[in-house]
Amino acid sequence: MAIIVKKFGGSSVGNVSLIRNIAARLAKDYRKGDQLVLVVSAMAKTTDSLFELAYEITRHPSRREMDMLLTAGERISMSLLSLSLLEEGIPSISFTGSQSGIITDEHHGNAKILRVNAFRIMEELTKGKVVIVAGFQGVSTSKEITTLGRGGSDTSAVALACYLGAEKCEIYTDVKGVYTADPRIVENARFIPEISYLDMLALAYSGSKVLHPRAVEFAYKYHVPVEVKSSFTFEPGTMIRNDEIIRDENMEERKINSISHKENILCYRIAPDAKALLLLNNWHHEIFKIQIEKEVLEIYVESSFEPEIDYLLDNSAYENYSKERNLGFVVLVGLGLATDPAFLAKIISLTSEIGVKRISHSERSLELMLASDSVKKTVALLHKELMEK
Repeated sequence: MAIIVKKFGGSSVGNVSLIRNIAARLAKDYRKGDQLVLVVSAMAKTTDSLFELAYEITRHPSRREMDMLLTAGERISMSLLSLSLLEEGIPSISFTGSQSGIITDEHHGNAKILRVNAFRIMEELTKGKVVIVAGFQGVSTSKEITTLGRGGSDTSAVALACYLGAEKCEIYTDVKGVYTADPRIVENARFIPEISYLDMLALAYSGSKVLHPRAVEFAYKYHVPVEVKSSFTFEPGTMIRNDEIIRDENMEERKINSISHKENILCYRIAPDAKALLLLNNWHHEIFKIQIEKEVLEIYVESSFEPEIDYLLDNSAYENYSKERNLGFVVLVGLGLATDPAFLAKIISLTSEIGVKRISHSERSLELMLASDSVKKTVALLHKELMEK
């Protein structure tokens, strides 16, 4: 029997009705003979509500205590889904991240997985049970509860799929799969049935919310097949695989595969001196991007981290820094985009009235930095001009 890991995000388990619907669909899969391991996020908005409760008490909550608090969200989801499966007549059992054997480092709030020892999951699968795992969490080598940071449930799911030798890891979300741009802001965004790991990594690193980059890294490194699909329809979604998918008749055509974006980014600019190195060694918040330019280290993070990072800087007695708020990024993903001067000229011409602050590139992307409030209209403009004609 094949082992299949299925991860359900917060919008997929957002209320009891949705959880019951998922349980009914999963019951059909179970009766087909699949061995199922389910990874769940907290119900929609639960994590945000828990954050708000903590900040009502203190402006600078302990990272350890925040991990203890936030892991409650996933425990609620896993228990409710297990109860729903039991109501469907399906034997099931739920585990926390620590009970599942997800071992992490000591970094509360953004821990990295060191290894997986999911023997309890294997034991329950052999008994014919569906196993539900609380995503986003693990246990450190010193037996402390930890969380894996933003997108941690994706990472939990792919890591477990790797350990279990799963046939596939399915990531269920509120959209059909991966699109050429965010369908919420681009009406004519096209569904992408297949995408390579490297293109998916470029999208994830650039701000795509479909799948967290750490999860894609796991899948790429350990060759885990991943499918992104809708929890509302269960229809086939986007398959992420190792091979490059090339179908162009024009072999050297500069083709954009997709456009990703990121809004509400904050940039800290500090001198890259010895104090900065010490600061980075103590840095536990997720970084969106880092760049060194003209002897200035630029650290780009989500604006929600500002109070905690300011607190870190103040406690480090680090005074030589500045901040720039309300930045955004639009990233075109595809091979060889930056090596064609004519293509670059077209991008500059199309965005001439938008006020692009910087253009940079990698082997798979062309990145525009601009004001955050210009991001959505820029994505729509570039998709229309470059991908709809």
